[in-house]
Amino acid sequence: MQALANFVLRGRPQACLSAFVASFLPLLGPACIGLVSLSKGIKEGLLIFLWVSLPLLLLHQLSADSPFLTALSVLSLGILVVAAAAHRLLASWQWTILVIVITTALMIVALALSMSAEVNALIMGIENLVAEVAATRAGETSANVITQPVVLGLIAMALSLASILSLMIARWWQSLLYNPGGFQQEFHGFAVDRAIAIPLIAVILAGQLLPQDYQFWIGLATLPLLIAGFALMHFAVKLFQLGSHWLALLYIALILFGAWVNLLIVAMAAADSFLDLRSRFTDVKNRQS
Repeated sequence: MQALANFVLRGRPQACLSAFVASFLPLLGPACIGLVSLSKGIKEGLLIFLWVSLPLLLLHQLSADSPFLTALSVLSLGILVVAAAAHRLLASWQWTILVIVITTALMIVALALSMSAEVNALIMGIENLVAEVAATRAGETSANVITQPVVLGLIAMALSLASILSLMIARWWQSLLYNPGGFQQEFHGFAVDRAIAIPLIAVILAGQLLPQDYQFWIGLATLPLLIAGFALMHFAVKLFQLGSHWLALLYIALILFGAWVNLLIVAMAAADSFLDLRSRFTDVKNRQS
């Protein structure tokens, strides 16, 4: 990864080539643009984004993909320029994540309003796919629960999470080049301030009163706490020298029991915001030494 980061920062042609090729892989294309934006400035990152977007738009046009999906592909790259700008300016993960979530939500709403026909076509295609899958299973019928708020909320949630992870990869690459080990320390220390946690929790609780169709949109409010919860888990594992297998078990549990594990991690992050669990864990560790 360090070799790739070095290649990306070697020059504009190398950055464009890396971002274009990596855009066909999960997270890495946006991460390349994020690395350039973090290391060389927002103007350079914006130029790389524009140069990479042109061939992507051409390829999507030639392949006759949905214009909405094409716009999402380009948007996933552009969000990293905004995210990197926020992180350079604010030097705070909690504010950077909030910027990513709000920017993504606004852009998805804007796309939905300006491309309503394409969104409806996408929803119809998903409904047909679900119906075909249900038809292959004897005795099963598909319930018509695929609504526009569900689809758009799921897209906003997935794109926000992917953008956060891409920026973290970019920061990790930057750390490998300029400050080895710095990203781990930065990530382990990430917590959501009480002043931010309170409105987030209020939104999450109030959102339970909304129809089920909007639960993905409410889920956006959990992302800062969710990332902070994972940071807390990583911090505790390293502090108590528990071994990486505990983290592996955590992520396996996340796959098997996603909703319940997410709820537990968000609750831990919320508790950390009010009780400073890192300090308490450190005190326990010191008493054991």
